[in-house]
Amino acid sequence: MPLARGQGLEYGGVRAHTLRMTKRLLMGVLLVTLACGKQATVDADAELLADADGDSLVADVPPDAPVDTGPKLPDGPPLPAARGWQFAKTVVHVHSPYSHDACDGEVSKTGKIDPVCLAQLRDGLCASGLDLAFMTDHPSTMNERTFEQLLFFDAAKGDKLLGPAGAPFGNVIQCPQTTALPAHEVVVTVGFEATHLMPVGLNAHVTQAAMEGGAISDAVTITDARARVDMAHAAGALVVNAHSEQDEIGVQRLIDVGVDAMEIYNVHANFNTILGKSSGVSGAPKLNLGRIFEMEAFLGDPLLSPAPDLFLMVMLDQQPEAAFTKWQQVLAWKHVTGVIGNDVHQDVTLDAYCGPGGQFEGVCDGFKDDYPHLVKLLTEGGTPMLADGARIDSYPRMLKALSDRVLVPTGTVAANRPQTLKDGLKAGRNWVLFDLLGQPTDFDFLAEQGGKFFEMGASLPVGAKLWFRTPSSVTPSPWAPWTLAETQNAADPTEVRTIVWYIAPGATQAVQVTEVTGLAAVGSLTADKPGRYHLEVRITPRHLRASLKSLGDHADTEQRWLVSNPIEID
Repeated sequence: MPLARGQGLEYGGVRAHTLRMTKRLLMGVLLVTLACGKQATVDADAELLADADGDSLVADVPPDAPVDTGPKLPDGPPLPAARGWQFAKTVVHVHSPYSHDACDGEVSKTGKIDPVCLAQLRDGLCASGLDLAFMTDHPSTMNERTFEQLLFFDAAKGDKLLGPAGAPFGNVIQCPQTTALPAHEVVVTVGFEATHLMPVGLNAHVTQAAMEGGAISDAVTITDARARVDMAHAAGALVVNAHSEQDEIGVQRLIDVGVDAMEIYNVHANFNTILGKSSGVSGAPKLNLGRIFEMEAFLGDPLLSPAPDLFLMVMLDQQPEAAFTKWQQVLAWKHVTGVIGNDVHQDVTLDAYCGPGGQFEGVCDGFKDDYPHLVKLLTEGGTPMLADGARIDSYPRMLKALSDRVLVPTGTVAANRPQTLKDGLKAGRNWVLFDLLGQPTDFDFLAEQGGKFFEMGASLPVGAKLWFRTPSSVTPSPWAPWTLAETQNAADPTEVRTIVWYIAPGATQAVQVTEVTGLAAVGSLTADKPGRYHLEVRITPRHLRASLKSLGDHADTEQRWLVSNPIEID
């Protein structure tokens, strides 16, 4: 959940990627139109305890170090704030106007960044309530820019550079007060995305050699791949594997190459699951025409349209599972932190496929009665604009959709955020969240041994006790189109299911240890087998029904809501 005003870290953010759904999506629609269409067990304490009220904020010490817990709540462990922590909200895959394909490819066309798009990025970073954004630009257009440029520093707007004079590594942006959020600060850092190699939080440029060829995919030698990871580490970066779902990087390479984190979800990959595009994933599904045509509802009358920021609901239950499964398989051998990937570029534009001289001129008339706005878009071309007048892939829209929540020491100030968040992510003190589904108030996962508590990412001996606290409520973000009362509607209840996953050393598949249905519960289990344990919380978001309007049936589909990082038992 976002931090309260005056608590050092301000608000958290979200990210998602709608990029290249563009030509593929609409061409797929036209082509199809033309053609037509058991649970394993670990000894567990069965009791579930009623949740106690408490703050959901959480502390930067080594994950194996004991924490001074203070007074213990009667119903299980103290909440993170009492353990010295708070949550920082971050995104770990965002492209600025300096990426060659961001902002409709403006920098590739002119050599200059688009100032309007840059302003929209800054607006999105502030509006989504982030504490820090790890920028990840494509190296072909960012490697000759200075860090001051890549941090889009603007003294006239009150920005403050972090780092030594002449060698900044971060920029503190001053976000003004709005009707949704108070004034706050968001920090941005420099990073890049090559082929599966995504260093974030760089302190300096790396050489061009680190960005070439297959980067760290299976196609390059392990020696070259490790050298590139080592080079990024030497530049102060946390090294993330981008697009973990793709076949061209396998489990063994991820075990061997030395990455710190890997994406367990990427929005672009999710689009591919409904577009029938493999994008490096074998066995990709066929074009899901029904889901594509559902986009029509978001293009029309604002009074009839579902809430535009919920447009990802047409595909969330069709997530690519390869990345999540691959991450669990890696955890059977070593700790690699799971993060969530937004991959926003703000670059979706369409050719006039149905217009004069277009590839499908004269074809679209056959379905314009049922899909008038989609046909109009195909006839005129341009950027898809949703019913709110904003582009489908706008920075503000996408940065509100999902985020990583990292446990950092209470009172962490802006100047310390880059290193503190990199440390927290490397240790695995974070969970990934689909913010558009709601904020999981008071969710918690930790271990206990000898009366002391240990956070996610810790390593403990067999016999340690694992505690988990299911969310006490599903709380709307300040900008959400729904209210808390809608989650508490007894006639149409939102349902939450918390799963404890276990992966044994060397195993190829994780198994469910136990699950708990409902909000505001505390559960515990004794971990009597070596391996790694983590949580997944799934939600049936019936509170979104009214906001989804004609697509309200999606509110009855269970979705992945949040995933914790693991605790190791050895």
